[in-house]
Amino acid sequence: MVEKITASRPAAAPKKAFMRIAIIAPYSTGPMRGNITTVKRISRGFIEAGADVTLLPMDTTSPAGIREQIDSYVPDVIHAFHAGICGEVASNLAEQLGVPCVITITGSDINEVRFRDTDAMKFAMARATAIACFDTAVSAKVTRYFPAASGRIAIIPQGIAAPPCSRLSWPGISPDDFVLLLPAAIRPVKNILFPLAALVPLIGDLPKLKLVVAGGVIDSGYAAIVSEELAASPHAVWLGEVPHEQMGSLYARADLVLNCSSYEDMPNSLLEAMALGRPVLAADIPGNQVLVRSGETGWLYRSEDEFRSMVMQLARDAALRSDTGRRAREYVLSHFSPHIEAKLYLELFRKLVSVHHP
Repeated sequence: MVEKITASRPAAAPKKAFMRIAIIAPYSTGPMRGNITTVKRISRGFIEAGADVTLLPMDTTSPAGIREQIDSYVPDVIHAFHAGICGEVASNLAEQLGVPCVITITGSDINEVRFRDTDAMKFAMARATAIACFDTAVSAKVTRYFPAASGRIAIIPQGIAAPPCSRLSWPGISPDDFVLLLPAAIRPVKNILFPLAALVPLIGDLPKLKLVVAGGVIDSGYAAIVSEELAASPHAVWLGEVPHEQMGSLYARADLVLNCSSYEDMPNSLLEAMALGRPVLAADIPGNQVLVRSGETGWLYRSEDEFRSMVMQLARDAALRSDTGRRAREYVLSHFSPHIEAKLYLELFRKLVSVHHP
């Protein structure tokens, strides 16, 4: 399946795109993931800048189908998201067509052995023309595991636009609840069991405390465990998959937005929450440290006791939450622009294309 990405523009005479970009993405259907959000945002950025984009998702298109569509599309550059799933296919096609291949490292590809140690990933990292990383923490991991890639790395921070907000009511949430929102697809890396257990000792002091989990199921075995724990946790509610266009409303209802992951690479959920001025409390891991300066743009915790202590303090200090959320919004909107994100990618593409076709 080929998806032609379009963006609304004022009616005008047709204008030839200055570049044709084929994006090979790992996912296009199923529960919302950071990869899906990122690919859609970057595709829109390319189009708004005047490029032509075709999206080829690997979950709905076979490698042979991707090859057939690439041959008819004739791209100037192939851009793959997730080195472990898409990198080998993308770099093979790029070599055959004589065009550059850029691979964006998205998280699980560099953090999980099941992707990182495969022959497919090693092939992709060796053959990619350039490798894009969201920040220096990610690039350090890339050079640690793939030293030969060090001269081909480009640091391109993610961009974000504040999600739209509307007034919606949410099941299981009362107007006077103190809401801790955990936006996370249900899989082990999101560590959803951690806040479920960690918050129990606080219920006596904070009877209106409510943990709200929003995300679809990716790992059914883990989801079964989470569901069992949720059923025994009156202080928690799982909303299931929430459409992305409604997430702005849910962020706005949250008093505090959580990220409890074992690893992250600049998570979209924190970016979106901060762009809306929501205070955030996140696990002290490299991917979160890039966004959250503890005490300035949010808070980082290192242990269960520290997590509980921060929740208790923040539940009692609305002014502190408001001030920190405001600083988070200012920081994110000034440092993580989707227009700059698209601009940096397109500058990289132009440079690589000029080397391939001077």
